[in-house]
Amino acid sequence: MKKKSSTNVIVYKRLLSYVKPHLGFFGISILGFLLYSSTQPLFAALVKHIIDTLQTEKREEMTYLPLFFSGLIFVRGIGSYLGNYFLARVSSSVVHALRCEVFNKYTRLPTAYFDANNSGYMISRITHNVGQVTQATTDSVRTFVREGLTALGLLGYLFFINWQLSLIFIGIAPVILMMVSYVSKRLRTLSKRLQDSVGDMTHITSELVNGHRVVRSYGGEEYEKNRFKERSLFNSNNALKVATTLAIHSPLMQLLIGIMLSVLMYLALYFMKQTSAGEFVGYLTAAFLLPRPIRQLSDANGDIQKGIAAAESLFTVLDEQEEVDTGTYETEQCQGRLEFKQVSFTYPGSNDLVIDNISFNILPGQTVALVGASGGGKSTLVSLVSRFYEYTQGEILLDGVDLKHYTRTNLRSHIALVTQHVTLFNDTVAATVSLNKVTC
Repeated sequence: MKKKSSTNVIVYKRLLSYVKPHLGFFGISILGFLLYSSTQPLFAALVKHIIDTLQTEKREEMTYLPLFFSGLIFVRGIGSYLGNYFLARVSSSVVHALRCEVFNKYTRLPTAYFDANNSGYMISRITHNVGQVTQATTDSVRTFVREGLTALGLLGYLFFINWQLSLIFIGIAPVILMMVSYVSKRLRTLSKRLQDSVGDMTHITSELVNGHRVVRSYGGEEYEKNRFKERSLFNSNNALKVATTLAIHSPLMQLLIGIMLSVLMYLALYFMKQTSAGEFVGYLTAAFLLPRPIRQLSDANGDIQKGIAAAESLFTVLDEQEEVDTGTYETEQCQGRLEFKQVSFTYPGSNDLVIDNISFNILPGQTVALVGASGGGKSTLVSLVSRFYEYTQGEILLDGVDLKHYTRTNLRSHIALVTQHVTLFNDTVAATVSLNKVTC
């Protein structure tokens, strides 16, 4: 359990590191929320002062109370604007940075990674999981800062008025913490399942869109519909479980706080007989303002758990070993003489030889066809030439130089690859044909 909690802290600290480049805006938002939060205990103090003023009939003070109230509303509005606007700027920047970092990582990962991972999961990490992470890094921070400061301010006011009675709030804290801990673990598990199911649905949809001719040719419509329906139902059930957990958690929290307030009200009536009416009403006003920030702090924990579950999937990608290129040789032009010398290859994680001790030569300008059964290794052999995979044994020479000595970028710039799978990029025809070239 301690190891799990430690992992959560590490993940969350890493998440918050994406906020560091925007500390200026983040600081302004914190200042805004500080202004916003400071008004809550002042409202309770204002209620106390109004009642005391009415009892003493100090008419000259009554003239300034409406102005003071208007000033509080103004400060509260300014604080809310500064806090929400600048945190939204931080949030959008974090989303942009994370999405670009994950996408850029995809461009540097080896081909074996794409073979081993579900494309739907890879897409949903950028489209869905990043949004969940943002809630944990910014939205929940907003709640913790704004509502946390509000709760501290109200508690401070309560202790200032009567510290003995205020200890009741502290007494119920362990029960609230146990409830939050249980809900946190459950929400994190459910959120992980929910994110996985989104990846499944994305993958199935991608397969149908890209392979709709194959599906229809073999009458696979019903099969695909049932596959998608099953994963969508799984997603809906888990979403409902998340909603149920939150729906039960919130009323229970309110019930606990309600019981606490009832006891507090009874004790206040008994112990605060010697205090002024204004002090008594001000105390109860602050006490009744306190449940809202406590409830929102508890609810924000759900966003954090969803975000941590999503962040782990993103950091798993970002921590993957990138395609290693030890080659240093580059040439502006090659003749095209290709030599295979006793080349063997096995896929990563497998002991089965896909290519076993193959040797042949291809001369410049010569056309060669590789003929064999499906799955015989023809495409794999071509992939070795572009160094999408590294051959296990032997040598492949291009113009007498081992392919492993070439830099991948330079080697691939001399190869025109036409694969079995046609890819049309969402751009102009010219841009697609001249991919990565300034002119076509």
